Amino acid sequence: MGSEVVYTRSDDSFIALEERTQLANTNKADIFLSIHANSSQIKTVSGVETYYLSFTTSRTALELAARENASSKSSIHELKELIQQIALKDKVDESREFASKVHTALRQVSAPAPKTGPQRDRGVKRAPFVVLIGASMPSVLAEIGFLSNTREETQLKKPEYRQRLAEALYKGLAQYADSLSQFQMAQRRRSSDE
Repeated sequence: MGSEVVYTRSDDSFIALEERTQLANTNKADIFLSIHANSSQIKTVSGVETYYLSFTTSRTALELAARENASSKSSIHELKELIQQIALKDKVDESREFASKVHTALRQVSAPAPKTGPQRDRGVKRAPFVVLIGASMPSVLAEIGFLSNTREETQLKKPEYRQRLAEALYKGLAQYADSLSQFQMAQRRRSSDE
């Protein structure tokens, strides 16, 4: 896409959730994609799901957000006011559209071979993830599979499968970026600066 990609990390070191968003804001990112591998106490749960920041009453989404947010220095209750401020902005609608594009692309890749059975489409959901709070750009969290599911864990260990997931994430991101006039303008500005 002719864009600069800024990674929050290049190795397996831990970066605080709030710092990831801060890095995106500091670098004036156009969009923010947080990639995660999911887990569940129910070993048969599988599939991809994509989240955007918003309130939810879904018990499952809240439980996942609680697990993901566990390393945060702030509690969800402390961040409620910030979430409300963010929810008033137009970023929620933009993030929902971004999540939809990413999820559609992921779903196409994550479908298993016929002999392994159908993959459950877990959908696009909303939840109060700390890693998305404070992002000044459309942002989503993509859960690319369940490490607690033996079949999906095996798939995620395969470099060729991870490559297909990466390509799907790129495809969803590119489809969303193509719909943004300011992003296209930023691409043209960068090209003319070179």
